[in-house]
Amino acid sequence: MLVPVFELFYEKKNITKDVSPYVTNIEYTDYEHGQSDELQITFEDSGKQWQSSWLPSKGDSLRAYIGYQTEKLLNCGTFEIDELEYSAPPDEVIVKGLATGIKKPLRQNNSVGYENKTLKQIAKEIADRQGLKLVGNIEDIKVDRITQDKEQDLKFLTKLAEQYGYIFKVAEGNLVFYNVRELKTAKTSQIFYKSDLLSISLREKTSQKYKAVQVTYFDPKKKKTLTASAKNESVVKGDTLKITTRCTSKKQALVQANAALNNSDTKIEGSLEFVGNPYLIAGLNIELKGIGHFSGRYHITEARHVFDRISGYKTYCEVTSC
Repeated sequence: MLVPVFELFYEKKNITKDVSPYVTNIEYTDYEHGQSDELQITFEDSGKQWQSSWLPSKGDSLRAYIGYQTEKLLNCGTFEIDELEYSAPPDEVIVKGLATGIKKPLRQNNSVGYENKTLKQIAKEIADRQGLKLVGNIEDIKVDRITQDKEQDLKFLTKLAEQYGYIFKVAEGNLVFYNVRELKTAKTSQIFYKSDLLSISLREKTSQKYKAVQVTYFDPKKKKTLTASAKNESVVKGDTLKITTRCTSKKQALVQANAALNNSDTKIEGSLEFVGNPYLIAGLNIELKGIGHFSGRYHITEARHVFDRISGYKTYCEVTSC
């Protein structure tokens, strides 16, 4: 029988043995894009240690692992303590952390103008400003002019990345970029049947299904308005999404058209609940079988791993069809 276990490190010191009698719940949320991974630990505190001498400080580091005894554990990553809570009855202290690299400056408003730079150069400039290392392959996409107007670096970069078909996350001091199309066309990591899941909730969204996306833009060199289109060959009937935006080349317009088509191509989405599975992380593709029309490949956009003293270890995933 698999026995759920966890490991906790505080300021790089293994504290698992010391804190195990007090830990009632650990919740790790792995987001694919645009926001920080999160860690939440609940401590039973009838002895009042956590309210006083054992209370950690904001900004201190935590590293967590979750899984099963004698098996490889899921490395949740390193987190900086961002919030401390106390509640009663019963006496509990909740420690919340954000993935290392999500500093206050990343969440503060900035006003910056970017001109004649590529998407990669803009991402690199933001990464450097935040003390992060840019990781991932980004196509050479020219952005002629764009202004970040009193906007958080994180929100600004999220919108810009999505516009050109990318997503990113901040983890372990890295700003990691991924190509959305490459992620969704990657191989399936695991196959599940209905009996493998604790619960399934899926819904079909046909209203967002487009057969094509048409981008209209003004070419400053040719001094005229042009269009570029991307088609979804799998859709026979559907509307064409029309976008008017700023572009300086057909290549740039096509990249935006394909990104918009991919973003609107979510046919089915929903939530899945599993017995704890440390191999399910955001960004992976899985396959569901034995559920008729809803069988197929799904992309994990969010994975939440919960260790609980009473209910054991469970994994919850938000998914979209791919």
